[in-house]
Amino acid sequence: MKNTSKQDLNFNRRFAIISLIVMIVSSLAIVHTFRRLYSASKQNIISKWESRTAESANQVNLYVKTPMDAIAFSATRLNALLKNNGSHEEALNYLVNETNTYATTISGNTTGIYSYYKGKFLDGANWKEPIDYQPKDRPWYIAAFNGGGRPMLVNPYLDARTNSMMMAVSQLLDDLESAVSMDIYMDSLQKMIEKKAASDSNIDSVFVIDRLGNVIADSNPQKVGTNLKKDESDARRIFMKKFGHSAREMIEIKSESGDYTVFAESVNEQWVLLYTLKTKNLYGPLISIYLASFAIILIIIVVILLVFFYMNHKYMEAERLNDEIRAVGSIYVTAAKIDLKTDRIRVIRSNPDFDNLLAGDFTNYSKRCFYFAEQISSKSVTEMVKEFLDTWTLDERMGDEKSISIEFKDNKERWIRLRYIVVKRDEKNRIASALLLFESIEKDKKKQEALKKLSETDMMTGINNRGSGESQIREAINAGKKGMFFLMDVDKFKSINDDFGHQAGDAVIIAIAECLKKAFRDTDIVFRLGGDEFAAFAGGVTTEQMALRILRRFFDAVDSISIPELNGRQITVSAGAAFYPISAEDTFEAMYQRADRGTYKSKERTGNMLTFICD
Repeated sequence: MKNTSKQDLNFNRRFAIISLIVMIVSSLAIVHTFRRLYSASKQNIISKWESRTAESANQVNLYVKTPMDAIAFSATRLNALLKNNGSHEEALNYLVNETNTYATTISGNTTGIYSYYKGKFLDGANWKEPIDYQPKDRPWYIAAFNGGGRPMLVNPYLDARTNSMMMAVSQLLDDLESAVSMDIYMDSLQKMIEKKAASDSNIDSVFVIDRLGNVIADSNPQKVGTNLKKDESDARRIFMKKFGHSAREMIEIKSESGDYTVFAESVNEQWVLLYTLKTKNLYGPLISIYLASFAIILIIIVVILLVFFYMNHKYMEAERLNDEIRAVGSIYVTAAKIDLKTDRIRVIRSNPDFDNLLAGDFTNYSKRCFYFAEQISSKSVTEMVKEFLDTWTLDERMGDEKSISIEFKDNKERWIRLRYIVVKRDEKNRIASALLLFESIEKDKKKQEALKKLSETDMMTGINNRGSGESQIREAINAGKKGMFFLMDVDKFKSINDDFGHQAGDAVIIAIAECLKKAFRDTDIVFRLGGDEFAAFAGGVTTEQMALRILRRFFDAVDSISIPELNGRQITVSAGAAFYPISAEDTFEAMYQRADRGTYKSKERTGNMLTFICD
């Protein structure tokens, strides 16, 4: 009995020691798990708000991008006028035309384009400045002057014209005295910021500042125009001291009013958008995660003592891994394993299209692969597919990469992706075995083509948009192609919108696009610049006689336009044309400017007018 008790005591001691060790290990596992769970959960929350801040910053960026692009474009045109000693009248006419254009593209968000040009204030919206109005003293001019030729965002100020809070985008011109600017209403931006703040109860505030801490827009409207360095909120002042002006920042602040976490995202390299949240609200959801984690860990501590659970757990992991592998494998229509040492192929996943090629003799793959390439690929890419399948050069082509792939059309004009994946390397780091995978990418290619076409198409007219049209012309002239460039806009288009409504104006734009498509050839490049402006490039057309045959068709088509909403009003256009090239140094920009001069020359007369500019 004594011996038995002693044995039991020793067993209990051993069991106690083992249990203690298990508990210590389990406790360490608990601490480690909690730390990892906390870190992962916190990072997920931070990532969510960083993404949200970045998304909001992109929206603000888009809000100011169009005006900034407009000012950059207008500055280029005015600089050209300055270079050619253009008059005030020419500059004013340009500003009026651009204001009319942007009345449709930035409708309701701007009062138009104006300029301090060669010592005189010119306004595209025909605003008559007060007698005591001094352009050089206005914020828009000061910002342009300090910007040194870059488009500058001007902080909100009380506009002398509208008597309301505005911001401006302005740019200094090449003579270092003249400037061009566009006012933008702040209402839309302010409402956007207020809506962002109201979208989530966890948000304390949302605001936009410049690099000096001046508040551009704020979910609290009373904060607009203030400076963070002088803000009554100690949290904001502390933030300004810590702010590092990087593209993306997250700053944690401890202040008398509480602890805050601030997410900052750059906007246009001149502004910063910020989300401010109380830290206790930000990480509040972690409490439920802790409770759930604690329950899970308790279960793990119990079951960790059971070997059966351990084995079952491993089994489940293996099953899950197999499911994941099968899920990845389902992407491929056919899969085969290639043993490069024995030159054998083994089919892992089959497909009726390739079964007859892969079945039968599974040896001598290095020679069969060339026959296989001939059978599956279209003739134009057969040699390329052979080079890809060639196992003799596979080591050299793969290098240290894990995978290489090729995309091509098969003999049925379907897009296929072939991929080699290294399975095993020998002691000399040469490929011993690899997977050959076949993936159908027909749907992906069709989606890509559809998206590309959508991005290049003007949505209203169905012809090329400006970016696509200009890109195609540049490619053509870079390839040495000669031709005629045609530029036009509708006469008094603004009055059509004013008198008959924007629906009638849209009908005119669509009709003009149809006239261009009928007049020009399928090989020509026809596109819409924006508003009522269109352009075309006719390759191979190098004489006025050839050009006039095309353009007469266009003007005849314009004469026949009949839009019921216009009550019989005749549509006329002013056009300019230029040939490319006229010299060895000719450029796309110079060609465009010649046609543009022709357009303005045509506007001096009434009716459908065309002017060729050859110098």
